[in-house]
Amino acid sequence: MAAAVGVALLVGSGGDRATAGATPTMLVIGDSISANYLDEPGSPLQAWWSLVADELGYEPTVLAEAGSGYQRPGAGCRGSSFPNRPGVFAQPPPTVIVVEGGRNDWARCDGLDLVPVPSGDVLVAADTFLRTLTETYPDARIVVLAPPWGPLQQQYVDRVTEAVETAAERNGCEFVRMDGVLTAGRTPDGVHPDVNGSRAIAEKVLTALQQP
Repeated sequence: MAAAVGVALLVGSGGDRATAGATPTMLVIGDSISANYLDEPGSPLQAWWSLVADELGYEPTVLAEAGSGYQRPGAGCRGSSFPNRPGVFAQPPPTVIVVEGGRNDWARCDGLDLVPVPSGDVLVAADTFLRTLTETYPDARIVVLAPPWGPLQQQYVDRVTEAVETAAERNGCEFVRMDGVLTAGRTPDGVHPDVNGSRAIAEKVLTALQQP
């Protein structure tokens, strides 16, 4: 996805989300749709996960890196994929885990070049990661988002989404579809959400999390 950035490790500081009891926690694992945005209410760059945390009172921890996915390293192929992300399997047990990604998994890194990959490779990578995630955090509610996909590279969306959905179902994770979320009017560059796009993603996640 667009300009690569390093791993974003954003741990909420409490503040208005803190309560007298134990604050529920949300671990977010993702790509630039999570990494490139802020935990700043009212900002045009407020992240979808920040909107969800504000609404539900969660304390978020975000492990996200632009360009990454289930099998693809981020940061211009120099960074980490989801399974190799520092700290991803070493968090205090979270209440909820949301995995946002797959958009970048249409390709793999060949050196610093990108080469399209078969959907079977995406399935294996997603299945292996989600299995390890469920084994590491057996008490967490794990929600897997369909890749939020803007207008660009639509030729890959169906096969990647199907692979992620199959992996989620195999591992007993909740799967949230993102159909119609990142329309052309909500993605200035055809990939990344503007404020309305982030709100649309948040609404889908909130609808899922507000179900028992």
